[in-house]
Amino acid sequence: MPSRSVPRRVEDFILYYYAKLVIAPSAGQTENYRFIIDRYKRLKSGEIRMSDYDREIQHLARQRGLCAFCGNFGGDLVTEVVPRCLGGPVGIENLVYACGACATSKGDLAFLEWWCGKLGRDKDELPRIPAGLFLKMTWERHQVDFTLGWPCHDILDIWHGSKP
Repeated sequence: MPSRSVPRRVEDFILYYYAKLVIAPSAGQTENYRFIIDRYKRLKSGEIRMSDYDREIQHLARQRGLCAFCGNFGGDLVTEVVPRCLGGPVGIENLVYACGACATSKGDLAFLEWWCGKLGRDKDELPRIPAGLFLKMTWERHQVDFTLGWPCHDILDIWHGSKP
């Protein structure tokens, strides 16, 4: 959960979690709160921006056979981060490799619903690649809906709450 210095709006939650779950691990700064807040502020100001989908897609291509969720080998199945039945986009930016156990367990659940709800895992420990793809898709969805400024009290609300 972001500190109280991070406003409780959809835009801020997406940018904060992008800094925490995608940028910080890439820089080897996972536990460095100052670094995370600095990157959040830079994202917010426009000084830096979220990478294109290509970065995550290239990373996935280099790790073929590795499950994007649990990190085990045997990730020979392809699954959607956000199922199309829940409004996920059609395209490679919504696909990751998954092992049979993760793909079966996730089924048609949204990424956060599955990770935090069904698995009971911590939202602050989302796997980097699916988290990056999810946050970018969520950003685009809210941008199109003009809802980036909507109130948000938990990252678990940012996908389902994005359609008025």
